[in-house]
Amino acid sequence: MADDWPNWTKLDQLVSQGNYMAGNSEFIVFKKKVLQSSVDEIGCLAVHAPIMWDFLIGFAAVKNMYRSLIIQVFHKLMQVQSWVIAWQGQPALKEKLQTLHEDLQAALGAQHEVLERSIAPAALKSMAQVSIHERPEEVRKDMERERMVDAMREEAASSPSKRASEAFDVAAEFGAETVAEGNHDPDPRKTLQEGIDAVEAIDDASKMDSGGSDALNQLRIGCLMCAGSEDVFCSEMDHALNVFNFLLSFVKQYLDAVQRVAE
Repeated sequence: MADDWPNWTKLDQLVSQGNYMAGNSEFIVFKKKVLQSSVDEIGCLAVHAPIMWDFLIGFAAVKNMYRSLIIQVFHKLMQVQSWVIAWQGQPALKEKLQTLHEDLQAALGAQHEVLERSIAPAALKSMAQVSIHERPEEVRKDMERERMVDAMREEAASSPSKRASEAFDVAAEFGAETVAEGNHDPDPRKTLQEGIDAVEAIDDASKMDSGGSDALNQLRIGCLMCAGSEDVFCSEMDHALNVFNFLLSFVKQYLDAVQRVAE
């Protein structure tokens, strides 16, 4: 399990140097592991809580493109009592949190009462305006979606053509650009459209053998990113017959893929 967590020595160096801009890989590794792990598993690493809390705040200050993921991580960690205790035992964390933009403070404060008591008074007044997408109920849905996407990412990484892996890169780049422009809710329909295109390109048996699994993964990614957006799926109704024909053909040829197709 330790191999899957960040390099704690490097993380300590980043924090001591205040070099949060260089913390992308450490954050991504930590985010992935936190969303996959149980409360008990995370609790076993409470010795690292003070430095990680410090890192997360510093990272949030300079990496707005990761805003949604940062909120998810805060939400999950606040479910772990030992990490909450570690937060409460470090008054400097509260002071550092209050240096963040008031809008982000409010979104974090909405995740847990301990965080709510830690944000600045001005941010506290902004909590009523927190986006519905950043409220705990929706954050929990995003956490599960992100966990599934991470699992799909690992599966897609082993694909020979890497088309599904590239879909993650395109979606991440698009999302980062959109968030940087001030919109925290990027439209994922582009990824769904690319998944549909990939499926419709599988038009004979040889292509099904060489690229069917990859196309299915890309479609799964698009569907997952658009989950709950009925209007997006309705806008692609013209492709429904082709998509269902592909799914039926794929599962007929690969019986062990029933669960992936059923998603």
